[in-house]
Amino acid sequence: MTSCDGRIGYVDGEGLTGVAIDHGYSGGPLWSGDAGAVVGLVAAALTPPRHPRYGTPLAYSPEHVARRSWGIPWQRIRAELARAGAEHVLDEPAPADGGAVDPAHRALAAVLGRALADPVRRADCARAVAARCGHHHRADGSAPSVDEFARLLTADGRALPALTEVLHPAAPGAVAELLAAGRMSGVPRLLSPAELDELLALLGQVPAATAARFPSVIRAALPLAELPGALLAGADWGSPDATVRMARITALVEYLEGLRGDSHPVPEGTSVVPGLLRVAVYVAALSPSGPRDGLHGWSTAVAARLGVHEAALAERRADAHEWAERQRAPMAAPRVLVRLTAHPDHDGTHHYRLRLWCDEGAGPRRVSDGGDRPRSAAQAAEDILTVIEPLHRALPAGIRPVIELIVDREGLEVPVDQWEWPGPAGLLPGVLGAEYPLVVNCPELLRGERFKAARRHRWERLDDGGAVHIDRSTGGKNGVYGLLMDHLDAPLATVDGVPADVRVEIVQLCLAMGVPVVVWDRDKAGESGSPAVRVVAGTPPGRLPETVRAYRARTLGRPQASLGRPVLAWAEPGRELPQLELADPTEP
Repeated sequence: MTSCDGRIGYVDGEGLTGVAIDHGYSGGPLWSGDAGAVVGLVAAALTPPRHPRYGTPLAYSPEHVARRSWGIPWQRIRAELARAGAEHVLDEPAPADGGAVDPAHRALAAVLGRALADPVRRADCARAVAARCGHHHRADGSAPSVDEFARLLTADGRALPALTEVLHPAAPGAVAELLAAGRMSGVPRLLSPAELDELLALLGQVPAATAARFPSVIRAALPLAELPGALLAGADWGSPDATVRMARITALVEYLEGLRGDSHPVPEGTSVVPGLLRVAVYVAALSPSGPRDGLHGWSTAVAARLGVHEAALAERRADAHEWAERQRAPMAAPRVLVRLTAHPDHDGTHHYRLRLWCDEGAGPRRVSDGGDRPRSAAQAAEDILTVIEPLHRALPAGIRPVIELIVDREGLEVPVDQWEWPGPAGLLPGVLGAEYPLVVNCPELLRGERFKAARRHRWERLDDGGAVHIDRSTGGKNGVYGLLMDHLDAPLATVDGVPADVRVEIVQLCLAMGVPVVVWDRDKAGESGSPAVRVVAGTPPGRLPETVRAYRARTLGRPQASLGRPVLAWAEPGRELPQLELADPTEP
């Protein structure tokens, strides 16, 4: 700019190079390389000399006048807009709270200007977004400016997802641009209001037993994410109170919306699978058919809107399915099977005869020396721990062998979980039930075909079949029989608050009628209601062996706070048991 009279600025090129302005530039922005900004509008230019006959531009020569252009400076533009009352169009939009402009505002406004240049289309989209997000909209049918629309998208976290939901069927390319621009801001959320409501409704349909496993589901779905401990802590994920459960789930969803995901785009150029969608497909893999199908449909629709490729979502579903299949094998750890018979002594104490097998996946193999010598409880614990110790070498961290006691009806309440052997140096307590998951199995009660199919059916519903709770109000054998026949899907029965002699009979009845998992308290004090049963009853059945083990460990360190002696009967259909050799009944 060589001179300016306030209305017109004269722009000359440097030396003889001329100015790169030609016909058709009028009205365009006049850019200053030094200032790095637009300083006005192009108004006119001296054009090159033209051929007198053909009218084509001639090449410059040193005899020609240097090229000159005219521009309208920004000061004049602002002054004229001020006189018209429209000076504000040159200002950056100021947020309502007086703070800084959202960093995504300019990019969002640019995309909106291209995608919704038609005011009618912009007005339609604005009304749709306002309706979905609960905002008022203009009644005269007029459209908001792109700046106004962009301000809404950076003020309401659900507005951008709602807009992309409206635009996606007809303009998926614009949706991708809007989502990319929105990632510059910390305001937009992942889900539209409708998507959020649908997800919460579907998660509300997930059985309480499955919801109780959400912490482990999230860790499996997001192995690389740093999750706050408080987010997953607590025992109320599987609470029977739906309100309590949904409060935890809602807080979880709101947190997971902020996680982008830890996978690579498949193929290149598409979006990664967000953390919330990864969790949703893992929950679906663990859920019964109703919520599972709903979550599949929901995740497909949301992934399509976000630009996630079908192959990427399918890969996450395959991972989730494989993980869920592993979870459905709760006794996958090696088993040490202990055939136990008790023999009373003259002084009222007992000695025990043991036969031991190991099952590491290929079926039981005999590991005891074949001797049936009588043992004390401590000697029996020593023999069992001696068999278990070598198994640890081949096990990954976090997996512990399971001790499965094979007993007759009279042996269901033998306190094997309390047996201990302190080792050769007397250093380690070695309490069996605190160190290892310990369950009892009574094949004597599983014979016959009458309830064989029922046991298999209940076991197949281990994750979502619920539980039956038996107490004084249930009544005697007829009451228990009627309760079990009324709940044919339940794989778990808890027996609590009944006298010891009645409890033994009820436990045996449950096992004989095909209930594969039964929990009760061996402590007589539990006749008035067992804290141990109450604590473990909310655990998903597949996790009960470990939960009962942890409770038994707590009774050692905090006996006053952890009362009771929980017993867990476990009869998994299809699990091979050793062929037992019948002992001579006359043998002492």
